[in-house]
Amino acid sequence: MNIEKNLKIECNKLINSVIRYCEINNSNLNYKNIFNLISDLINKEYLGNEYLEELREVIDGYLYGRISESVLSFYLNKQFMIEIEKIDELLACLNNVSIHYTNSSSMIQKFSDNFSYPKVSVLITTFNRRRYLLEAINSFLHQDYPNIEIIVVDDCSNDGTKQMMIEMFESENRVIYMQNEINLGPGTNRLRAYSKYADGDYVIFFDDDDYLIDMNYISKAIQFHIKHPDVAFVGAGTFYEYKKNNYLKLSFINLRGVINRQEYFLKFMSNEFPKPCITTTVFKNKCLIEMNILEMEMVNDTPIFLRSLLVGDAGFIDIVAAVYRVHGGNITFNCSFDFIIENLKEKMEIKKMATTQYDSKQIENWWNHNAYITISYYLFHSAKDSRDFKNMYAWTQENCPDIYKRLFREFRWHLIKRKFTKMYNTFYSIPIKRIKRRK
Repeated sequence: MNIEKNLKIECNKLINSVIRYCEINNSNLNYKNIFNLISDLINKEYLGNEYLEELREVIDGYLYGRISESVLSFYLNKQFMIEIEKIDELLACLNNVSIHYTNSSSMIQKFSDNFSYPKVSVLITTFNRRRYLLEAINSFLHQDYPNIEIIVVDDCSNDGTKQMMIEMFESENRVIYMQNEINLGPGTNRLRAYSKYADGDYVIFFDDDDYLIDMNYISKAIQFHIKHPDVAFVGAGTFYEYKKNNYLKLSFINLRGVINRQEYFLKFMSNEFPKPCITTTVFKNKCLIEMNILEMEMVNDTPIFLRSLLVGDAGFIDIVAAVYRVHGGNITFNCSFDFIIENLKEKMEIKKMATTQYDSKQIENWWNHNAYITISYYLFHSAKDSRDFKNMYAWTQENCPDIYKRLFREFRWHLIKRKFTKMYNTFYSIPIKRIKRRK
């Protein structure tokens, strides 16, 4: 029996236990009792099963209003192949005790017609990810928010992306498609897409391999913007989808409401203030213009957030709204040395911009922290050989000497360990041919 079928059987058993419990204890139900029931069942029969332990956290999120019906339904169907009828039966039980966000139709203020709603420009840059791209686009077309424009900028794909876009979306007036004549790279491509097409009141920079799963999310984000006009962006949580083992992992950012721009900027990418996920972030276009987005050499996640925090506060809705795919093709795991240097130069520019708002000691501490995060991430995930390490060390020593010794000390043996691990894995993956003894 394969893993997927076994997971489906065990999840169905768990759901049936919850449904029976709700039927028997209908007059005395509360979310703590249901969560404790699920925890007891998992601890008793499935302890160590990461899929079912994650299911417990997902249902807990639903009971406490952090996960919507559409997200829970998606998760149960995607992770465990549970049929819609069974999901509806479970939802009928859980809805008696769960804490819900207000339905989006009553959240967003009403306008006279669809085009009177603030316009949301969705920028999707893509390269040779035709199948992923289709899912990303459809996840926006299925949103309940009425005034969305999706701009797809194809960075010279050769996998049939253009043909797919013509066949699927030629008659869809909410989708604009353009294809570059040459490959520009993700950062430059994103900037070009913004400069030519992003005329909405709000902007989303969306990766072509991700997709939304909360069908009311854009409505919720725009309502948050309207209620809190000083925020530069609004974000939410995600699922990480690990393609290698088909595993969905919850990722709440654990921030809620409006976060002060100064505090967030100075502590950006700390344990207290992690970097938001670009997948769920809705930016106010007015703030993007104010922070001089068109002067950026390349438009990448971290610099956009940091520049935005120079002109506005951060806002968060404590829900899960999208899926971020983790696979071998993610840009974050395949950064070149030149790409990282451009990224660091952009942070140096932000450092200059911030001098009017912060004192020199605050800025220097901020720079050392952010440079260390960027460089250590590159050395750990993307640096391929000794030349990459030497080049990075040389740049660090010249531009941020305060962190040079720490980086060198921490990564001195990293390349050697990586090579040894690769040799070890290669050796033990070779099948050993048995030699028969002569009688």
